[in-house]
Amino acid sequence: VMGAPPSRTNPDGQPWNYPVLDPAQFDGAARALLVARIDKAFDEYDSIRIDHPHGLVCPWVYPAHTGDPARAVRDGARLYESPDLDDHPSLARFAIATPEQLDRTLPRYHDHWVRMLTVEQVARYSILFDAIAESASRHGRALADLSCEVLSTMPVPLTRVLDRHGLGRWSVLQKANLDVYRMENAAHPDWVMLGNHDTAPIFALARGWDAATRDKWTRHLTTRLSLGAVEQQHLAADSAHLPTAMLAELFASDAENVSIFFADLFGYHERFNVPGTISDANWSLR
Repeated sequence: VMGAPPSRTNPDGQPWNYPVLDPAQFDGAARALLVARIDKAFDEYDSIRIDHPHGLVCPWVYPAHTGDPARAVRDGARLYESPDLDDHPSLARFAIATPEQLDRTLPRYHDHWVRMLTVEQVARYSILFDAIAESASRHGRALADLSCEVLSTMPVPLTRVLDRHGLGRWSVLQKANLDVYRMENAAHPDWVMLGNHDTAPIFALARGWDAATRDKWTRHLTTRLSLGAVEQQHLAADSAHLPTAMLAELFASDAENVSIFFADLFGYHERFNVPGTISDANWSLR
């Protein structure tokens, strides 16, 4: 089954217990299932957000029914990057990456566990994404109408597949303490945003910042937006101005796509979802 691997933002990983599409059926039933879902979505919507596209390219898997899913997911491996792991011998038959292409000095969940891939290997990793691209074309959509929710981690195989299709990642400005979220690092095909369904609304977040955090953002935005002394004073004096300046920074980046979550657009303070928790309040804000 598939889960989220350990990462710098989530060291324990998450045991999702999601079933995995059978690679042996990528030319048959598994591909047909995916295409049917994508075709239906494009029939009904203008664009599609692909939630964690890692699962279509390089899923992190772990054994089901171990009795300890939290430990199982921490000790898991990537389905196509495990050609010779002693603790996951059954994955060897699915491997695309070869033993020589792995960096054994890094943990197996690291973005650069796979050091390099050939063009032919990237094509194998891209089988399901190719099917999505073909569906988009049939429905008269551009590939830019796909938004790929790639957050803090982006393994080499996923990078290569997205590059193959000219697609980008998500950059969440409120998390700019990680370099991947800094607007100056955003590339043309990326999607940039203040926050998303899993983060605190930007107005609630800014209201809770202490003086040091507000000062840090004020200095950063003053530089990024070339603000004058008066505007800088406004930011320093009232945290309510900071979200507007942060929104402006999204449009000052190189990214083609700006996404504004409804809670940020309408000034909500209520949280839409708290990841990693089970609550009736999650996903219920309307």
